This record gives sequence, structure tokens and C-alpha cells, in this order.
Amino acid sequence: MKAQNPNQTTTKPQESVRGINRAMILKLASHNPDIDRTLMAELAGLTTPAITRISQELIRADLLSESGSQKSSGRGRKRQSLRLNASGGYVLGISILAFNTGVTLCNLAGEIVAHKTVIASDLTNPTSTLNEIAKTVNQMITDHIQDPRRMIGVGAAIAGYLDSSGEILMQSPYLGWPKFNIKRSLEERLNLPVAIENVNRAIIIAETNIGITRGAKDVVLIRAALGLGGAMISNNELCTGHTNTAGQIGHIPAKLDGKRCSCGKIGCLTTEASGFAVLQRLGLFLSTNNGLEDLQRHGDALRTVLKKAKTDALISNTISEAATALGFHSAAPILMFDPEAVILTGPLGRNPIYHQAFKEQLQASGVKADIRGGLQDAIKQPSEAAAGLALSEHFFSPSLDLEPLIAATTSNSTPHTIDEGVILL
Repeated sequence: MKAQNPNQTTTKPQESVRGINRAMILKLASHNPDIDRTLMAELAGLTTPAITRISQELIRADLLSESGSQKSSGRGRKRQSLRLNASGGYVLGISILAFNTGVTLCNLAGEIVAHKTVIASDLTNPTSTLNEIAKTVNQMITDHIQDPRRMIGVGAAIAGYLDSSGEILMQSPYLGWPKFNIKRSLEERLNLPVAIENVNRAIIIAETNIGITRGAKDVVLIRAALGLGGAMISNNELCTGHTNTAGQIGHIPAKLDGKRCSCGKIGCLTTEASGFAVLQRLGLFLSTNNGLEDLQRHGDALRTVLKKAKTDALISNTISEAATALGFHSAAPILMFDPEAVILTGPLGRNPIYHQAFKEQLQASGVKADIRGGLQDAIKQPSEAAAGLALSEHFFSPSLDLEPLIAATTSNSTPHTIDEGVILL
């Protein structure tokens, strides 16, 4: 979903085409379990012999398996169907947020194998935090992965924005981290390829690849927490914007004579529709002079408020008003974008009162998209979404290196069989 990094080594044209076709076949097998080669060839726009050649290579790498046979439409032999081998490889997801720092190990189907919360000793210190994350990652690999060659790569979701290369952290107001090459810092610690992205973008990439909007080409995501953030995918491409900061829906102007936002402007949507806005209307907003410490106190206060929402009429009405404001002011850009689906997530966004009021306002404003979220949809949490980012950028990718996977299969003296997606560890 990203443009190629100009610093990366380019591949030969035939290798690039082969890689693109291989990535397409892996995605088709992921989205269509037990697909036969003829249908796969039709969907991929390739010949059946080409599909057979590529799928045999992927079977050798233990990424695909033949899962039985389907009756042929003619007199020929029964067709072998293909499915993704979930335990043929693994990806790691890392979340680095003020309230959610952790590591999740997933298989190739995006199913969680292991998860661990990282309690950072000093979240404002990037060096010690990345060291503690790396320690957790390495221990998780040791505990759960028999052959490290099956580790495909890492995704990281961060509360911040990177430069257009996807390497340099440019701003992270909640964490207060300086500008530095965070991709290189993680790769040096983990000795694995790392894809890093803003948390909202990581979630939308994961959901459109392996989640509730799988297969959708045009999606808008809004994450409502203490602040507001967003992300967009158009025609299967992540929208990044000219300065790589597209999606900052919290800073849409919402009120001419409104309150001052933390960004310094007056009347941003965050001041009307976010968790901060809810707390302020309830008289629970505290000073933010102490940075992360005050931010975490506000997070605790918001969690307490959300627990009381069902039984406290004032809290319920306040949450509903904030969600209505979000629905009203986000309707215009959503209508202009015309997506298939809108996802509302985040600690505040998952609240059923907030979700319902947001949905009703969007629909009243003429939005026809499928509006997802609330308690009825299992939107991926940040570290799980980061693992989905890793699948997108490292596995469903033309740059996937099959050699270590084939070597791991060949050197395994005890052949194993994958049965209906069962994970073998």
C-alpha cells in the first residue's frame, strides 16, 4: 500500500512480476479458502499453468496446502483446492500508544498466537521503551516459534506521524518523542523487517486485509479516544496526503467561537466530539501541563465515565451529544469520499451510546455507507492491527523472500500436516 522506498534495492523486472503474482495468489487464498486453481487463474488474470507453477513454489515454502479435491465440471480428474497454511509463518505486531503498548504474535491468518502488554518504565523515553519492547518480542519468539526462519516480519502502530519514507517519526504529541529514525531503531533491535505506521492507518489496513471490511476498496476509519484520528483507503490505496498527515479529522474546524484545541487553533472537532470534550462538559477536564502523566489521568477518567454511561443520564446525554457532533461534522468529507464502509473504533468509539448516535447522525446526513463498529464488531486492537500491517507489508507483498521458508521446510526432518487451519507450534 506504500510507494517503494527509493533506498531499497530494486529487483529484476521478471522477479518483480513474479513477486506481484505470488502476492496476488496468497491474498486470493487468504480471502477464498479452498479455492481451486481454475477459479484462482480467472480471478488473478493468469493462466492455469502459471497458477500451478507459483502455487507449487508456495507449497514448497509451506505457505499453501492442498486441502482435498473438488468435483470437476467435465470428465477430468477432480481438482485439488488450495488454502493458506496459517502456521506456515508468523508476524509480530507492536503498539506504542499512551494507553496501549504491547506485542501480539499472529499466524498468517491474522489469528492471535500470543499477546503481552508492555509496561514501559518511562514511556516518554524512546530508547528505554524500544529496548523493553524488543526484550518482549525476542522472548515471545523464543517461547512460541520453533523455527525463527518462519518469522516474516513486524508491524508497528504508533501514536504519531512519520515522514513519507515511513521511517522517520516526525511528530508524536501524546508520547512526546523527538524526531528520529524509528524504523531503523526497531530493525536493529529485532533483526527483522519492520513496517511502521500511524495507529489509525494500521487499523484500517488490517481491517481491509483480514478484518471486517476485507475486500472493500474504499473505506473511512475514525478512531475516537481522548482525541480523534482517522484514516482512508481509496481504491485499495492508503491516502497519505501531501505531507503524510492525511486523516487528522480531529482538527477539522467545527465551531467559529469554540474552545482552543491543544494544537493551538480555535474550535477544532476534537473540542466538540472527543473524549476530552466529554470530560470537559462533565467538569472532569484537568490540566495538561504535565504531558503524558496528565494524559494518562484523563484516560483513567474517561474509562470511569464510560463504565457509568448506562446508568447515568447526564453522562449518557453528554456522550450522545459528542457523537452527534462527530457525525454531523464528518459527514461532509465522508460524502465527498463516498466510501463503501465507515469504521468507528477507539475506546470512546466502541461505546454503544456513542456509536449509535454517530451512526444515526451520519445516516440523517445522507451517508449510505455500511457503518461498522460498536460492540457488535470486533475491530482489531492496536497491536493486533499492527500484525495485520505486517501481513500487508511483508507477507502479501512482492518482496516476500521464500528462500528461508523453503529452507525451513526442507530441513524439517519431521513432516507435519496442516489440518483445517490448526496452528502447530
